[in-house]
Amino acid sequence: MAGMMGKHEDEGLQEQLNKASEIVNMVLEIGMSGARARHAEEQLYDVLQTLRGHLNADFITILLREDKNLAAIMGFGEGWETAEGFIEPIGQGFAGKIAETKEHLYVHDARVDPIVISPYIKSAGIRSMLGVPLLYGGEPVGVLQLGWKGTHPFSEMELKVLNVAAERCASAIVISRMCEINDDLNAQACMYLDIIEHDLKNLNKVMHEDLDSVLSIPDLDRDVKDTIEGVKRDLRESETIVDNVRVLYHTLNEDLPIETMDLDSLIQDAIKEVEWPETKNVDIHYAPEMGRVVNGTILLKDVFYTLVNNAIMCSRGDVAIDISVGKVHVDRQPFYSVSVIDDSQAIPDDVKEELFDFHFGVSQAHGKALPLFLVKLIVDRMGGSIMVENRVPGDYRRGSVFRVVLPAIEAAVIPEVEPVYR
Repeated sequence: MAGMMGKHEDEGLQEQLNKASEIVNMVLEIGMSGARARHAEEQLYDVLQTLRGHLNADFITILLREDKNLAAIMGFGEGWETAEGFIEPIGQGFAGKIAETKEHLYVHDARVDPIVISPYIKSAGIRSMLGVPLLYGGEPVGVLQLGWKGTHPFSEMELKVLNVAAERCASAIVISRMCEINDDLNAQACMYLDIIEHDLKNLNKVMHEDLDSVLSIPDLDRDVKDTIEGVKRDLRESETIVDNVRVLYHTLNEDLPIETMDLDSLIQDAIKEVEWPETKNVDIHYAPEMGRVVNGTILLKDVFYTLVNNAIMCSRGDVAIDISVGKVHVDRQPFYSVSVIDDSQAIPDDVKEELFDFHFGVSQAHGKALPLFLVKLIVDRMGGSIMVENRVPGDYRRGSVFRVVLPAIEAAVIPEVEPVYR
């Protein structure tokens, strides 16, 4: 007799262990659905399939909150095709009451319970129903409900699993909505930027033509000519501001096409585009080497252009600029360190600390050069870093060193090129 009782106890314990194991696996599977699925719809689909399979539900659906109503957006089971899109007011019906009270709800027989107002559920022959709210920040964003054709008294463990699933679904829905709002705002920002750029360039074109007409007047006073040339430079600067805003927009939105690029070609192209006043003697030395390759964007050329251009424009007179590239390792990963070294740009130590910060209303740029906060943002997006230090330790008046560190990649041999002297 005692042996029989022990056997029954063992079988009961084993059944409980099997059930607990099944619940744990179900929770893990629900949790993994977010990692597998890329989009909210895929996450919701995975969660519903998991619940339906493990809980043997005949009907399962998600209703999404739309203002003061709930709309059925996804589900499985008999009659779902006709139930899709069904609207249930918050505060009325099975799902509406769940959204209003923010508590779970169970009915023993949906066929006769007056709280169930969905004709599709009744026509499908659903008896037992269990539903939980989808809450985010304490507010309902929807309802998750299941139904069985037979009598199905739910357990506390099933309710806990449903609440886990509800949290997953609510997060997916809210994140999806935030992404949609963000995409809409980005599209609007891009449209406004296009309009500003188009109108500004058209206006500048007309103003350039008018100024050129004035400059063509014979025997025009030299001071007047100089003033007009200054206005034309300002007009070109205004177009550069719009270009910089566009670069900032794409950089902040990580909309940067990344490709394999030859580091030395980027630096050489930047040097070729640099201009400087005729009143200064400028000496630039750079010795390219073959095979230095990075994963980057064409904006890296603008980064190097900016650093060289600033070394010229911010110098106190004649300037010598040396550009060197070395290979370093950070946490055993290879990087290229590009140093732009000048002997004239004086940057006090207290200024260095804020040099790459954003200063509202201050461009920090000259000509086509980018603001330095944007330079840092681009380099950061490439997985690199930028810093500035004195050329001569302890004496900022004897020039500066801007150092850009970028991840290096192995590359095929590139034909050797000649050093650049300017």
